[in-house]
Amino acid sequence: MNNSLRLSLVACVLLFVGCTSQQPSKPVTPPPIDLAPTLDPIVHQLDSSGAIVSARILDLETGKELYYVRPDEPMIPASNMKLQTTAAAVDRFGPDHVFKTYLAMDEDDLWLIGTGDPSCGDAKIEAKYGRKTTSMLDDWADALKKRGITQIKGKLLFYDGTFDTELVEHSWSKSFLTDWYAAPVSGLNFNDNSVDITAIPTNPGDPVKLEVVPPTEGNKIVNNATTAEDGAKETVDIERDKDSNTFVVSGKAKSKKELASKPVTDPGAFFADALRTNLKSHGIEIAGPTERAWKPLGGSAAPPADKIVATHESKFADVLTRLNKNSQNLFAEALSKYQGRAYALEHGQDVPGSWKLGGDAVHAFLHKNKIDDSKFVYVDGSGLARGNHVTTRLISDELSVMHRHPYHDVFFNSLPIGGKDGTIGKRMTDISGHVFAKTGYIGGVRSLSGYVKTRDNKWLVFSVLFNKLPGSVAPAEDVQDNVCRVLVEYPNVENAKLKGIRPATTQAD
Repeated sequence: MNNSLRLSLVACVLLFVGCTSQQPSKPVTPPPIDLAPTLDPIVHQLDSSGAIVSARILDLETGKELYYVRPDEPMIPASNMKLQTTAAAVDRFGPDHVFKTYLAMDEDDLWLIGTGDPSCGDAKIEAKYGRKTTSMLDDWADALKKRGITQIKGKLLFYDGTFDTELVEHSWSKSFLTDWYAAPVSGLNFNDNSVDITAIPTNPGDPVKLEVVPPTEGNKIVNNATTAEDGAKETVDIERDKDSNTFVVSGKAKSKKELASKPVTDPGAFFADALRTNLKSHGIEIAGPTERAWKPLGGSAAPPADKIVATHESKFADVLTRLNKNSQNLFAEALSKYQGRAYALEHGQDVPGSWKLGGDAVHAFLHKNKIDDSKFVYVDGSGLARGNHVTTRLISDELSVMHRHPYHDVFFNSLPIGGKDGTIGKRMTDISGHVFAKTGYIGGVRSLSGYVKTRDNKWLVFSVLFNKLPGSVAPAEDVQDNVCRVLVEYPNVENAKLKGIRPATTQAD
């Protein structure tokens, strides 16, 4: 081979190699940032106190696990249990579902029939529509009058048997049962199954005036409160007898004050009492007594169409939002039993809703979505029971499922927004609008799980649960908030501006 031919061949080879090296390569996804060096010092700050922490973080775009600490440790979730209750209900019922409560007439008898709606007469939901607690009762009085009915010759019968007779979960602390957050749950629920009393000062030394919502005849209100003299401290307060609907207002009032809501003992009877009292105020008298019906009118939860006088409907989205943003326990317990009954009906059992069936419905949702529930224990729907157990793996996997779910919006929009509303409205104001998460608190427990929108508009899911916290849960809140501050900056975590951890001196709400 002569030299000129050899040089030509070499030139061709070099040209080929050069062209090959210029071909564009496929984009390579950068490996996820190792969050452990940044998050470990934050997450483990309370270890020396004896507190136990479990955490897990996922990238929702890639599904990659970005961080974890004891993700399979069974933890008491407190109100993070509401995530399981509501996710399963959203999946089952969809955003357009409505809850129905009926007023019906059967010959001379008036019927009040519940199917488990927790939101009848709820002040916050009614206010959203420019209404008040008793507006639905006023609507029903109008419906009767339009039929020319101004007197009920027979009885007032109320049916609340769509749920079982376990009104409060048996493991709840007895000390909770006279507080609103442990209100009993029934097939009939009104005004969060609580009495709301406002104390209004009159003249110094004289008894205060009391406004009671809703007005009833069966509750006993004892007014031992007086109007404060000049210079006296305001001490007005309310207590409920542990076994009866006796409410005692005492102390001194300096200004108009809404007292703490107090639960009633029998929600169905309370609803019927409020209805009867309201109808009387509209000039509609009921001649006979009020009685609980042990069987539904016509044999099914919904009465025969020709018997219905009026139907009150509540939107599922309103119930869900009130439940999660305000962590409303009664709503969660009702939704648990409500979906439990639906689950039983799907399996050929026409039985009252119960916490056991509610748990079965939630387990079915988890199985359907291939979420490991081997360490999941479901005692109640709200998380008030200490026997509930969940893992951060389950919570984060479930939140990932709901991120892709066709009903994502109704679930996501029910979550509190950091720095804006709900139970984290006053937390994380420096990263306002980036964290969408559910809180949880009972003694020794503080939870926070949800979604983070990063500054780069990426979505992460996180769950950080603390158990065995000594004293205040404030330090745990600070840890959780700092975790969120890091995640908001992801992947540029070095930009996170952390805040100090408060000392464990005061008990948080």
